[in-house]
Amino acid sequence: MQISFYPTDASYSVREEKPVIRLFGRSEEGELVCIEDEFWPYFTITGDPDESEILALQEGEYKVVRIERKSKRINEEEKSVIQVYVNLPKAVPALSKAAKDVPGVEKTYEYDILFTRRYLIDKNITPLELTHAECERVQSELKVPCYLAKKIWQEQKAISKPRILSIDIETYSPNKSINPKKNPILMIGLYGTGFSKVITWKKFPNKSKNIEFADSEADMIERMKKHIAEYSPDFITGYYTDGFDFPYLAERAKSNKIKLDIGLDGSPVKIKSRGESEAKIAGIAHIDILKFIRRVIGRSLETDSYSLDAVSEELLGERKLDINMEEMFKAWDEGSCELEKFAEYNLRDCKLTYDLTLKILPSLIEFVRLIGLSPYEINRMSFSQLVEWYLIRKASGRGEIILNKPSNREQAERMREHVQGAFVFEPKPGLYKNIAIFDYRSLYPSIIASHNISRGTFNCPCCAGDENSIGTERGELKFCTKKRGLFSETIRELILLRARIKKELKEKNDPLLRARVDALKVLANSFYGYMGFAPSRWYCIECAEATTAWARKYIHDAIDEAQNAGFTVLYSDTDSVFLLLGEKTREDAQSLARGINKKLPELMELEYEGYYPAGLFVALKGSEGGAKKKYALLGEDDNITIKGFETVRRNWSTIAKETQQKVLEIILKEKNVSKAKEFVKDTINKLRENSLPIEKVVIRTQLSRSTQSYSSIGPHVAAAKMLEERGERVGAGTIVSYVVTKGSGRIRDKVRLPDEIEQREYDGEYYVQNQIIPGVERIFSALGIDSQALLADVRQKTLGSF
Repeated sequence: MQISFYPTDASYSVREEKPVIRLFGRSEEGELVCIEDEFWPYFTITGDPDESEILALQEGEYKVVRIERKSKRINEEEKSVIQVYVNLPKAVPALSKAAKDVPGVEKTYEYDILFTRRYLIDKNITPLELTHAECERVQSELKVPCYLAKKIWQEQKAISKPRILSIDIETYSPNKSINPKKNPILMIGLYGTGFSKVITWKKFPNKSKNIEFADSEADMIERMKKHIAEYSPDFITGYYTDGFDFPYLAERAKSNKIKLDIGLDGSPVKIKSRGESEAKIAGIAHIDILKFIRRVIGRSLETDSYSLDAVSEELLGERKLDINMEEMFKAWDEGSCELEKFAEYNLRDCKLTYDLTLKILPSLIEFVRLIGLSPYEINRMSFSQLVEWYLIRKASGRGEIILNKPSNREQAERMREHVQGAFVFEPKPGLYKNIAIFDYRSLYPSIIASHNISRGTFNCPCCAGDENSIGTERGELKFCTKKRGLFSETIRELILLRARIKKELKEKNDPLLRARVDALKVLANSFYGYMGFAPSRWYCIECAEATTAWARKYIHDAIDEAQNAGFTVLYSDTDSVFLLLGEKTREDAQSLARGINKKLPELMELEYEGYYPAGLFVALKGSEGGAKKKYALLGEDDNITIKGFETVRRNWSTIAKETQQKVLEIILKEKNVSKAKEFVKDTINKLRENSLPIEKVVIRTQLSRSTQSYSSIGPHVAAAKMLEERGERVGAGTIVSYVVTKGSGRIRDKVRLPDEIEQREYDGEYYVQNQIIPGVERIFSALGIDSQALLADVRQKTLGSF
């Protein structure tokens, strides 16, 4: 029989002493199924050992099944290798280590590739794409029908509407401490298509159809399991469910002596607590959307916070219910009807999470399709991991051996390496008009593709000439002109694919196509960083050095062409050039770009970004030269583009950002410096008088690690510890809000949480000296005005008022 289904998760088992991959997914008929496929794990060795010695390798129950000699490539060079197939996935690291001691073995490879990932790569199976299997039904312990595949193949058709269920819990913490060993879960919210439910074990009068009462906490968890099984989701999604909800549920299930066995193989949720917490559900893709938003989408968000409330407001235009959670514990103890509003709060969080999942789903699906790993894995990957696994899949398709991860010692040595950075043409601080801006489209990716920069093409023996070489601090770096490299060919494919899809997008406004364009851009732009990233498998510092060297060359070429054509170059950095038009026209500038483009390699292009009537460039601190990437531009649409100023940084108060923004608007739009000065003076007076509301002086800073991991306690860490004392969830990625109050001592000793103080308590002078003046001083300095004069003027007026 044939089963057609969309795989959502992969695991493995052993059937009749043979390892089998288990692909869980939903059939085209809508039924959850599992397809098992026999697959032998293996590792690879180079050298010429006695084959009988390799076949005889054994460590306890681990043994070699068979070996195969194959021709593979290592860094573009053909090599004869031996693939060693073993009886169990766990035998791979054990026997590959033993193989190193066999005479004739040069090196072992591919022993650190997870078994399920190895299968997906070798079989070219991509999760969430339509998969067909010739198979037969087999007996199993699974909760879903299981089939053993005889043949398996795919077609390029992505899942369109996965079945999603969101989850959120509310816990009892009246003493403001999170303690899953002691404090119970009060409510569990679930939300999906045509389904909404809050399960609780305290009965109270209510009018809601969504509330279900359980007899106990244990019964509540059992009912949750039953609803999950009946709803039969492809994805279970939550907001910080890796770090809070599922670990808490697991601990409470343990306390109640029940199993949290919601996996389709009957297994409990597996909590990985080492490093950043993760929760894995067998057969169901658990998506903690906070991680995906923070790592992939976060840099494009305007919000200063990754809280569910802030992200929902920006992406959905909706917010959490405004409720004092401290009241919930009293209502719980009393069993009052007030608990109904907390059930509504719980369900609202579930709905927001569900809607956010739908919002980010196209991007997640596209990364799954590009990288070829499960949604669960993609959800938790950094950019460097996404690049590496994309390269691994591409390398395998080219017959390349996957290089090993570097040792800690190798990484330490690599971290001492240095790459000369981009060229910067410093601007003179000041206010300018009539600016035309050009930038090289995808400069680093296009250089890598155009000049065939790759680890395996560097210093190749087959090219005698230096027609594809560049001078650097390391000397002349040369790359092959005859064979395409892994890096360069992979990026070339990404660039061409993105260009093709962008054309399709103009004809069809499809969110999946838009997500694919964005995903391709993110991947391509991450390759340069990966080349010089110490933990990378395909590390190549010479490749990174050559990329920046060619980038400097092309920027210098553009500057020289512009100056020869009579333009004044205002500023240049990395991939962009700012020209002052003066007496020239925009058409003159565009004609210049067309001339430059005729001399560039095929994939490179200098694009006309736009015309700006005015721009302000500020000074580098302690220097007369202009600061790198620190300017504000007024566009033809009257919008202001700001680069490098405090307005785009999180660790500044709202009033500091607003003051800087307003000063730039007055200067660029109205050309009225006196008015800008008066505005700053007025703001200073309001701060000193404490007449501005508290929300204007709140400072937000993101934690980079847990509070226990900080060796020195800064203001944001002190505030985070206060949140922990309240019982709130705090960890890496949490954005902490705090206010600096009046008093003596260190700044961290004067920090308070915004809802703990009154308006008269914040330290206005701190904000004047450490937020307002630093935020505007370089703007005024660029115009020849000493910002300290602003303070002097304010003091004189204050004294005069007596």
